[in-house]
Amino acid sequence: MTRPIVIVGLGGHGRVVAAAFVALGRHVIAATVLCPKPSDPQFMGIETMTDEALCARYRPDEVFLSLGIGTTSPTNEHSATRQMVKSFERLGYSFVGFQHPAAWVAFGAIISDTAQVHAGAIVQPGAIVGEFSILNTRASVDHDCQIGAYCHIAPGATLSGNVSVGDGSHLGTGCCVIQGIRIGTSSFVAAGATVVRSVANGDFVRGVPAKSFRPTHLTT
Repeated sequence: MTRPIVIVGLGGHGRVVAAAFVALGRHVIAATVLCPKPSDPQFMGIETMTDEALCARYRPDEVFLSLGIGTTSPTNEHSATRQMVKSFERLGYSFVGFQHPAAWVAFGAIISDTAQVHAGAIVQPGAIVGEFSILNTRASVDHDCQIGAYCHIAPGATLSGNVSVGDGSHLGTGCCVIQGIRIGTSSFVAAGATVVRSVANGDFVRGVPAKSFRPTHLTT
């Protein structure tokens, strides 16, 4: 019997994750939030609770967890989201991702069990998508791309063939990356950028064509 799902980190992205599981016919029984309001114990008919309440209510063998946090900036090993995942895994909980029924994933693409492929996303043959990465609404990943762990390919982003994206990188809404480009680890590509040159580890780029810039208020 398939275990029910608990969304960890309910917010805007978490609601989209919940909707995807519902579309797949999965039972979402709860979602964790940092500070549930006593006056609003449910959201979309889903019970909300703290992380501590989740651990007290459900054993690791009773539920699957799915990450409901959509990053808006690069992450690394010390980022709060990754640390939260590790803390649940140390307690024995298992995370799962999904492939939305309105997405298209080609035969031969390799998608991690914890990755999320959202509605309208396209993944072409030979593509590899790593753990906890998000291919958001209408993202397009062409042939033989390699996307590392904890990446966020935001809505409408387009990756041409043979693009490599390092762990923890964020590719913003509607950006375009031409074929053969390497995006380094923990890098940031701004919304609407056109990337025609490879991006170094930890670099931030924006514009058409994309050029480096110094971030001022991004968070992980």
